[in-house]
Amino acid sequence: MGGLVELGDDPTVDDAQRRGRILGALATCMAEKGYRATTVADIARVARVSKTVLYAHFRDKEDCLLELVSRATDKVLAELRRTQQEGAAAGLPWRDRLHATVSALLSALASGPEAAWAVLVEVQAAGRSGLALRRDVLDRYVTLLCETADDLVARFPDEVRPVGPDLVLAAVGGIHELMLARVERGQAARLTEDADVAAAVLVGLFERRG
Repeated sequence: MGGLVELGDDPTVDDAQRRGRILGALATCMAEKGYRATTVADIARVARVSKTVLYAHFRDKEDCLLELVSRATDKVLAELRRTQQEGAAAGLPWRDRLHATVSALLSALASGPEAAWAVLVEVQAAGRSGLALRRDVLDRYVTLLCETADDLVARFPDEVRPVGPDLVLAAVGGIHELMLARVERGQAARLTEDADVAAAVLVGLFERRG
């Protein structure tokens, strides 16, 4: 899982190691047979727990999927914020900061291909709750990039233009589709190969012209 759903070091989660194992088991099962075909019995078997233990942690399969996606997203966004802070502290040129940010995103997802499949594909199988979570995930990326844009405008006013959330959302949607296409081809481990293209989308959006 590349650490995207590991909870063993999280003191806020009761029985974190076992809960993380259940989330990892769901990701593994979905990668093999899809969300709809995966049963609670499948998840319990792969996680090496009883169904009683699984239900003690999660209400149902959908509840498990939603936490998997939420946890993975939290970890990816934390990595992006760390990358942003390090880039700003190092005084990187703004284009390099954007490239480092998208590289961190793609590297994080590539490190856990099964979790990437859950985040980008299977979340939509969880009905209205899944669609609402998918929208929330995209909104969180938009918020991060809007904050990044504001910081870059302040630091590089002659090179970077102010950008509103609607345009940022359009860029995020494009990068999301780029990642989705890679994952759907079974190439999640190669997501980092798209870093230059994803960075070019953001550079083209933020660059001041004329």
